[in-house]
Amino acid sequence: MFWFLPGLLSFIIPILLIGAVVYLIVHRRNAEDSSAIYDILMCYFYFMIGTCVILTAAGIGTLLYVAFHQAYGGGNMGNPIALGLTLSFTGAIICTLHVLGKMALEKKNIKITNTIRRIYLFIMLIIFSLSGIVALPMGIYALAHYYVEGSRHWDDPSAPLATALVVVPLWVYYLMRVMREVHAKKAETPVSPG
Repeated sequence: MFWFLPGLLSFIIPILLIGAVVYLIVHRRNAEDSSAIYDILMCYFYFMIGTCVILTAAGIGTLLYVAFHQAYGGGNMGNPIALGLTLSFTGAIICTLHVLGKMALEKKNIKITNTIRRIYLFIMLIIFSLSGIVALPMGIYALAHYYVEGSRHWDDPSAPLATALVVVPLWVYYLMRVMREVHAKKAETPVSPG
């Protein structure tokens, strides 16, 4: 059902990363207060944090899928439980380590740090909004169709429902973070007199 999402993400993520690197290189020429290694390291930390958020979300989605599959009368699913736990814990641990590393090295109120963070938030918003715009209607449709048509005429709605329940909260979270960054950016820019 969601066969196109991995292909879409594998196409969009490299394009966005290349765009971010090109932007930083162009921006770097005008920035005198940051070193290249710091910029690259901050990009690395944010990239890994984003990757681990997606990995953890996939693990939680898998666990939700198993739970919903059981609730809708499915059979025993041992392997997806192990996969969901592995993805969730691995993603959460690696993400925590990279967040701590980022926090230890991050220089507050430096323009390049703010720029990298804003690029990261915008990329994550794009990823989860594209996923959410597909997952939410599919989840609602599958659930409604399951109850309207009955379980005899429709497969269980576990996969689209689990995907929607993981993706939509992350979509809302990153939307709120981007909106907060926009407000912070407006507060940073001085108002011209007159």
